Amino acid sequence: MAVRKPNELDFSNKKFMMIISGAPGLGKTTLALSAPKPFLFDTDNGIARVKAEHRDSLVGVSTTTTYDELLEDMQSPDYKASQTIVIDTGGTLIQLMKPWAKRQDKRAATNGMAMFGVIKQEFDRLCAQIRSQDCKNLVVVFHTTEQQKGDTIQTRLSCEGSAKDIVWTPADFGGHMFISAGKPVIGFTPTDEYFAKGCFGISGEIQVPVLHPGQPNVFLTDLFHSAQQRISEEAQVYQAERDAYQAAMSAGKEMIERVIDPETARDAAKDITDLEHALTSKTELRTLFMRRLKDQGIVIKNGAYEKEEVDPT
Repeated sequence: MAVRKPNELDFSNKKFMMIISGAPGLGKTTLALSAPKPFLFDTDNGIARVKAEHRDSLVGVSTTTTYDELLEDMQSPDYKASQTIVIDTGGTLIQLMKPWAKRQDKRAATNGMAMFGVIKQEFDRLCAQIRSQDCKNLVVVFHTTEQQKGDTIQTRLSCEGSAKDIVWTPADFGGHMFISAGKPVIGFTPTDEYFAKGCFGISGEIQVPVLHPGQPNVFLTDLFHSAQQRISEEAQVYQAERDAYQAAMSAGKEMIERVIDPETARDAAKDITDLEHALTSKTELRTLFMRRLKDQGIVIKNGAYEKEEVDPT
């Protein structure tokens, strides 16, 4: 069963998805490879432009030219040994998906809307597999284009059709790279000029280090670690409430089990009210209490607990 109480949710092993967008030549691929133990799907043939020392962190590289081949490479030992999957670029991935999508649905072969519907569904499935099933972080790199909107020039992901919008949904972070005061910066808060997305304490503009020879390329490794620390800190704060919730539920259930007549019902109602409740314990215990009354044939009339009258006929 997939239903959980809010206090039962556990994000301690969460895997992140991040979009890196920006104009060509800013170092997006190098930044993507700063994630933990990356495996690269080089759909854009860009790995040659990355300095050799920054390629050393790669667990493996797939230079796939078809989406079917990409799916096959996901079974490779190098893929399985990695901690982060980097797709460079997302726009080229969408292009690779088009012939595949047309084979999956007859309508997609002749109808562009149907084709992108198949692509959206598959993109969502692919992201879910990488993060949930394969337990890996996912970084997708996109080039950007500019468009005029009123008096503002906006940057959008360089991606065909409606696909430029669908990729944002599953992402935890969306960082837009640009140059500010001569230095590379990545923004995680949306502005009038670009889309972005931040959470887990990651927001605003962060300067991207200009790597010198021998300097470790660990920007995203540190960023993911910082986000995970924030999750852990929030979990610790929430732990006290979870403990109080569990204590209230345990005590309340014992009180409810003792209800067998109007007198014990009245006592249990008072005792449950006097408990130190936390989270949803008060509402949940009230529901369990009313169910117990029904099972025991007890009703509430004018604020008093009485045995339900049974019609002899």
